[in-house]
Amino acid sequence: MRLSDHQLVMAAFEGTLGESAFLDLQRRLGEEPELLALYREHALLHHSLCEEYEGRSQAGDAPPVPSRAPRWITGIITFVVLAALSLAAWKWFSPGKATRLMAGCDFSADASANLDGRPAVDGSGFAPGSRLTVDRGWVRLSLPRQTVAVVQAPASIVYESDKTLRLESGRARFQIPQDVEALTVKAPSLVANAQAASFGVLAKPGGLDEVHVFEGEINLKAAAGASTNILKAKEAASVNGEGSIQRIESREQDFVSLTPEVRPMLEDHFDSGTFETGRRPAVGASHWRLEKGAPKIVGNHLEGSEFEAYFYLPADALSVSRPVLLVRVETAETSAAPFHTPEWSGFSLYQEGYEVCFFGDSFGPEETWSLDVKRSLVPLKPAAYEEGPRTMTLRYDRRDGSVELHEGAEPGPHPLIRSKLLPGLNFDQIRIGAGPGAALGVKSVIVRAIEDSSKR
Repeated sequence: MRLSDHQLVMAAFEGTLGESAFLDLQRRLGEEPELLALYREHALLHHSLCEEYEGRSQAGDAPPVPSRAPRWITGIITFVVLAALSLAAWKWFSPGKATRLMAGCDFSADASANLDGRPAVDGSGFAPGSRLTVDRGWVRLSLPRQTVAVVQAPASIVYESDKTLRLESGRARFQIPQDVEALTVKAPSLVANAQAASFGVLAKPGGLDEVHVFEGEINLKAAAGASTNILKAKEAASVNGEGSIQRIESREQDFVSLTPEVRPMLEDHFDSGTFETGRRPAVGASHWRLEKGAPKIVGNHLEGSEFEAYFYLPADALSVSRPVLLVRVETAETSAAPFHTPEWSGFSLYQEGYEVCFFGDSFGPEETWSLDVKRSLVPLKPAAYEEGPRTMTLRYDRRDGSVELHEGAEPGPHPLIRSKLLPGLNFDQIRIGAGPGAALGVKSVIVRAIEDSSKR
């Protein structure tokens, strides 16, 4: 507020304003909320002084010199107070501008990100007009109306509005639920509009932008020119800076899941099909390689004797943000031989061609599940022997190298066996198999890397 405005208001209360100046003040009071607020402050002060004066007068004090203010000053004071109250009521009850809908941000444990140039942390609000830059890790944006976006580093994304995101660079996955308004995602060379869909966008400034549809369909438009296209599930397209749209192979595996805290590496249920080299599981970027024997799928499980089958695991699945590996196996009886024999039967984890860890039925006469961490050490056995086919889960924590064997589908607080491997391992293969004279029956194998804040 300018000094001249303060002087103008004081002059009004002192009665020194001319008619034209007073009319100009009235006009400005209707147009300038800040000036109106200042006038209200002076009016309240004037009212308080009047009350104080009246009190002294009743006590016998000498009355002050009559004010020079004209009669209309009382009217303008009343007008100002009423106008101020009306303005306050309007601000309180009127809808005003649309509420700025914030998006929540959840970051991976290893994330490094900036929000409008400042370091961002879990729970940071992503407001319309803000720019989020992700240098490492990933961030999950919880957008209005339950829409979710997962942005992978390196990337930069701008929250233009609750209905529009601009991916300036990088890779992001979007999930729009049923019965909500459409979401528009912009990239340098394309504009994708989708409703009730799951899709990924890759933005490459100066290169080809891509969009991959996983579920539902999207309307694709080139940012330059007038080219448009409709992409459905399992379809993808690239767009260049000139506006040319080209169909390409859809690659969902190039985008993180909506729950990147968990990285599925392998999931196979052996209840259908045949088992041979080339078998692809329900989840997993590789295929099985049968290097020995001829196991068969019988009913709801795989069984065989003297066989070895390998599966490549993504070596980057274990990381700072996902340091825990879980290997869950469900075993079954076989017609060839019992689970426990003097030979070996079970599951191994490899890194760069070396067997690092084995669990199952180790060499020897003991009829129990065991854990073998190699390094010329004897297999470790539980305090109470665990016999026969069971569901077991191996847990490895790359932060401290701890490895545990648990009974059941998830690790609990009390493992059957606990030991140590080297920290920082990145397993790249899993083997299932049985030695000569031994047999293995397997219903399912599930391998995951997870984000886990607990240490044992």
